[in-house]
Parts: sequence; C-alpha cells; structure tokens
Amino acid sequence: MESDKWERSKWVDLRRGLPHTLACMAITNDIAPGQLSVSEIRARTFPVCCLCGNPGEPLYCGLHDRLFGVPGTWNLKHCSRPECGLAWLDPMPLEQDIHKAYAGYHTHQNLPVSRDSWLRRAYISLRQGYLARKYGYYRIPRSKGQEVLGLLMYLAPKRRAFVDSQVFYLSAKKQGRLLDVGCGNGEALESMAALGWQTEGLDIDPIAVQVARSKGLKVRQGTLQSQQFASGAFDAVVMSHVIEHVHDPVLMMQECNRILKPGGRLVVITPNIRSWGHRIYKSDWRGLEPPRHLQIFTRSALSALSARAGFPSSMCRAIARRASVILEASRSLRRKQATALRTSRASALWAKTMGGAEWAGAYLDHDAGEELVLVSSK
Repeated sequence: MESDKWERSKWVDLRRGLPHTLACMAITNDIAPGQLSVSEIRARTFPVCCLCGNPGEPLYCGLHDRLFGVPGTWNLKHCSRPECGLAWLDPMPLEQDIHKAYAGYHTHQNLPVSRDSWLRRAYISLRQGYLARKYGYYRIPRSKGQEVLGLLMYLAPKRRAFVDSQVFYLSAKKQGRLLDVGCGNGEALESMAALGWQTEGLDIDPIAVQVARSKGLKVRQGTLQSQQFASGAFDAVVMSHVIEHVHDPVLMMQECNRILKPGGRLVVITPNIRSWGHRIYKSDWRGLEPPRHLQIFTRSALSALSARAGFPSSMCRAIARRASVILEASRSLRRKQATALRTSRASALWAKTMGGAEWAGAYLDHDAGEELVLVSSK
C-alpha cells in the first residue's frame, strides 16, 4: 500500500519516460561517450542504481543550485524498483570536480553562543536528567531530583527526539572511542566528549577542520578511506548529512564496518526522498540540493546499503526532528525567496504547525519524516 501511494505521487509515468529522458539529455552540453560536461563541473552518466543495478527512471530534469549558486543544470533519476526507490543525479559530477560545488558552501561556521538565563539552565538540567535516565551517561550527576526532572522530557516528544539525535542514539560507554565523519566545526564532538566519549573527527573542509582544531579537538582532514584507521579502532562511527554527498556510499559504509569493533554502532542521518516535504514540494524540496546531494535514500535503500556493507543488523526509520526548518526552506524555494531568512512570523508559525503535523503523522505514515536515521550494529 505504501509503495502504491508513492507511485501515484510521481510526476513522470512510464508512458512519458522516454520523451522526458530525451528532454533531460537535451539540456546538457558536450555529450560524449561515458562523460558529460555540465557548465564548469564535469560529469559522467550514471544510468543505474548503485544498490541493485536496476535502470533509473527520470524524476526531475533542469534542476539548478538555488542555495549557493553553483553553475550547471542537473537531472535526478530514481530506481525503477519501488521497494528500493534510491534517487541520484544523472549525470553525476566527477569526483575530481565535486569540490567546485562547495566553493561558496558555508555550513561549518561557529554558531553564536546562547545567552545564559534561568530558563536555559532549567532546560540543561532537564536534558541532563533525561540523558542520565535513558542513556546512562556517567559524567552527569544523578541526583534523585534530576532523574525525576528528566521524566518531564517525555512530555515534550518533539524536543526529546531532537535530544536523542544529538547523542546519536548512543548509550554511554566508558572510554568508548567515537569517530564523527563530516564533523564540521566540531560542535557534536564537543558535546559527545563532555558525555565521556573519546572523540575524533574527520572532515574534507579545511576551514571546518581549522575551526574544530581551534577548540582543542582531535580532527583530521580528508576522506575516510585515506585515513587508514586500524581495523576495529572505534566503538561508534557517526555520520550526519554526509552519505548523500558520497560518490560510492557502499565503499564508505564498508570502511565504517571495518574500523568498528565487534558490537560497535554506525549511526547515519540523511534526507528522506519519500518525506512529506518532498511529496508536497517536489523539485522545490530543500533536501534535493543539487549538485551536492549525489544520492538521496529511502528507508529500504538505506537498509539495503547497510546490508551490502556487511552489517548483520540495522534499524532504519524516518524522523521529523527538523521538519519545520526543511519545510520552511522548501516553501521559500517554491516562492523563489531566500531560504536563509524567514519572510514573516506567519511563515515561521506555518512551518512549526506543519512540522508538528508531520511529527504526529509519522505515527501512521512511516515515511513522513524529512530525515532518515540508520543505526547498524557490527
């Protein structure tokens, strides 16, 4: 039933598939065997699903980078098997040129420090009580009053879901080693280190690495494969909004498996192509982000990726923790407005209302959430 509903939402059906494919090819330049040149970023054809090898069907053509102004026109395909549903760029930027897509990218700057107030202190105490009760973090004082206070977090399920994601759904592990792949400015590393993890970060952005190192964090620059970590080096590997930027997600996940200890956890958070936001906003959905998002997953595709990488067990579900932000950005894109600024209080209220509706709807529609979270065990 869920796959039937998704199939009905597609804007391209099989009868129009060939003409649409030809139209998409017509907007690219300098077509050559095995390689296409799209504006200043070279690209190559990518006709089949990297997970199951089935041919892709056109989903959108003529997409532009409306966030950071990277030149070029991009097409999106999705797997012809409804039980997979993986979406990907075709043509896809070459690995040698993908850095050009990040020339104006600015997501790793330091965030302003929140002002101290009694309300903030109360929230921190509530959060600590919740983390102590649910995840057993041993560096947090465990007074009876604080544990009781932690129960109040269950009265705010949206906030509780956000706190769960902040600790990557990981229980406390004394002297546990954690690697954050795509750590950015190191904010998550700082938080996890404060909870007792021995943290290490990795990012390809030299500016982000510099910012993280200035905080005294242990952070490397480069790709995961280039680091040559020892097998079984980590108790946990986490990746938040990274896997969609990777040319070969299978290879990366296999490397994560190799460097994890037996019983170790891999946690992946990524956009969900079957979310309510995508169904509503289609080519204006914030989660598409061409040409940086190379492949966008469904629950079944992400689970299949985990299995392909050799993980014996995994759990994958859609979450609505950032629904309001993503829905508001998508609405701004549809209205051709700047996504970084809220246009009005009414727009912000609308986004919060829709985000709440998505969170509630996720109990009935397991694909509703704007993001996917995968937790795999070795």
